[in-house]
Amino acid sequence: MKNKLLFALPLLLVGSFSGCGETYQRDKLIFYIWGDSVEVSWYERIASDFLKDTGIQVDVQPCTADYYENLNIMFSSKKSAPDIFFTESGQLPAHIASNKILNLQPYINSGVLDVKTDTNTDGEIELWDVNDAYKYDGNEIGKGDYYALIKDWSPDFVLWYNKKHIDDYNTENGLIEGQPGFMKYPSKEIPMTWDEFIDMSYKLKKGNRYGTMLDRVPYKHVMEWIQMTGSSTWTDDNKYFNNKDPNVLKAFQLFTDLQIGEKASSPIVGPVGVGSGEAFANGNLSFAFFGSWAYSSYSWDSVGFDFDCCPSPVFAHADNSPLTEADCYAGSCGMISLAVYKNTTLPDEAIQFLNYYMTKGAKYMAKKGFNIPGNKAVANSDIYKYPDDSKLMEINQSFLDIAANYTHPIVYNKYIDQLTFENICGKYMSDYLSNPSGASLQKVLDDIADDLKRNI
Repeated sequence: MKNKLLFALPLLLVGSFSGCGETYQRDKLIFYIWGDSVEVSWYERIASDFLKDTGIQVDVQPCTADYYENLNIMFSSKKSAPDIFFTESGQLPAHIASNKILNLQPYINSGVLDVKTDTNTDGEIELWDVNDAYKYDGNEIGKGDYYALIKDWSPDFVLWYNKKHIDDYNTENGLIEGQPGFMKYPSKEIPMTWDEFIDMSYKLKKGNRYGTMLDRVPYKHVMEWIQMTGSSTWTDDNKYFNNKDPNVLKAFQLFTDLQIGEKASSPIVGPVGVGSGEAFANGNLSFAFFGSWAYSSYSWDSVGFDFDCCPSPVFAHADNSPLTEADCYAGSCGMISLAVYKNTTLPDEAIQFLNYYMTKGAKYMAKKGFNIPGNKAVANSDIYKYPDDSKLMEINQSFLDIAANYTHPIVYNKYIDQLTFENICGKYMSDYLSNPSGASLQKVLDDIADDLKRNI
């Protein structure tokens, strides 16, 4: 659609916060984000281009501490509260409960946010179905009005692997194709079972090299594994931890086995010198769980060895029948979105920047190969599907296929925020991993459930 944006005059871009006898004049938008220096530079470029187009300045402020803890501190300050910020779907209940997030639906309905709808059929922004994770109808998450727009997303736990490690394993063991024990590359279409992955990852562990790592979002891994069994992390009312479900126990057992089992191939979750993205790039990790963004963020285009990606390992069939392509299951946990602070004094300008980011900004990020654009129209365009980098083209098209056909959003608890859940899991699992003989894993899950109840 054309001519739907609000074009504010630069000299009129002044908002104020008043309170405690003080008035703070705001002459620019604050955009609060996270990311490494390279990623931050991309957001700064989008802000710079937006300034050239509109005369509206955007101050990009990277997180320098715990993101959500710092975000809440910023909200409490009339001077530093961000106008636009990153968030995740697991944080939406907390934002709504604290009345800190702006309902975007009126701007969509008016066409100021140029989202494609039944009545705005030529809208430039086409939302993926997973954006429903940011809907709220006053009672239930996933229905009603939009409160944030996904800027980019990806199946988060696709398995990347180092082909050289597999080749070296076969050479070192004198194995040739067709012989028993020969290690094949994982199939690009049919996933491994959990047990097959444990075995393969263990065999590739060597010296200071790990088979895999669970360092980034460990308990979102577990939530994906629970969901792929057909069970849920939560009871039917989506309130309490489903600690008595045997499939929940099996998912936590997989998490435990990878770290301290007989075929452990991962370091124990906790502070480590190098994260899995860097370890994979350095050749010190055989399997890494990542979304498509990792290729650009960790400069995997220049690692010096051949690698590929394959579906995440899945829960085996109860009758042990062979898996097929139909068994692929991918979880999406981040689905990072852009939200607007409800009490911003510059709502029209913030919405204008949000619209700009989702259109021109999305095209800029697509050229970088950074995740699947949250604007589906950009994701399906030649900009994203056919980049100059042939490896990136292969990755983008593969991830688009997984996203469209096999990806399921991680289901969060609607009564507590995800950070609380992860902290509680970490507290009890950390003790268990360091002393597994001290209690049963089921007792650990029961303790997690009891602690969660106290926090609801």
